Formats: sequence, C-alpha cells, structure tokens
Amino acid sequence: MKNIDFTTIARGADSGYQSASQMVIDNSEQWNDLWQQHTSNAEPPPPVPKVDFTSYNVVAVFAGEQSTGGYSVEILTVETKNSQTKDLPSLVITVQYNQPKPGDFVTEAMTYPYHMIKIPKIDVNKVVFEQA
Repeated sequence: MKNIDFTTIARGADSGYQSASQMVIDNSEQWNDLWQQHTSNAEPPPPVPKVDFTSYNVVAVFAGEQSTGGYSVEILTVETKNSQTKDLPSLVITVQYNQPKPGDFVTEAMTYPYHMIKIPKIDVNKVVFEQA
C-alpha cells in the first residue's frame, strides 16, 4: 500500500447533493454538474473550485440525508494497492462516517454531510471505497 497525498476541496454537513454516494470525477463537465447540485441550496452559490483534470481527479463522498446534526463524513486515507492479477493497482479510499453519541446535543435539522478531495491522477484498474 502506498499513501497518496490529497487536498480537501470542501467538507461539511449541508450539501445540496442529497443522495448517499461515493464517486471519482475525472473531467470538468462532471465536476461542474456535481458542484451545481452540491451548491444548489446556497444563495448565491460559491464558484466552482478550479481543478486541473489533466493532473488531478476529485473524490466526493456524500453521506445522504441525516435526520439531525452531529453526523459527518471524512475521507481518511487514499492508497494504491498493487494487484497480483492486473498490471494497474487499485485505489483504496478509506472513509469514516461519524454519528452523534447518545446524549450529544444535536441540531434538529436535516443534514447532508459530505467531503470532497483532490488527488493526483493515477492510472488504476479499480477504485474501492472502504469504511473505516
């Protein structure tokens, strides 16, 4: 396993993208579409963060609708793992989903936790999302 450095683009609990989802984005059209959905609840929506897709990909994880505050999602590690059967390695992305502990004070509001990161573009044969 080899660790890959990454940069957080955005993280929080109020995404306009409301489905639980994990994705890797490798072009600006997809990125613009996703960012528009993500910021659809913001007025005015923030500009799309610049990503050079010749050198980088975006990994986005959405936890979906949660009934209260106190939930979060965090991409902990991004690693390449060599495959015995294929020439190209796998990309393993470890994600931690956090929820409030019993007795925690939480906001009584729907939340939509998310984390989006930028990683160097790497040729891989598959991407695996693992829960921490």
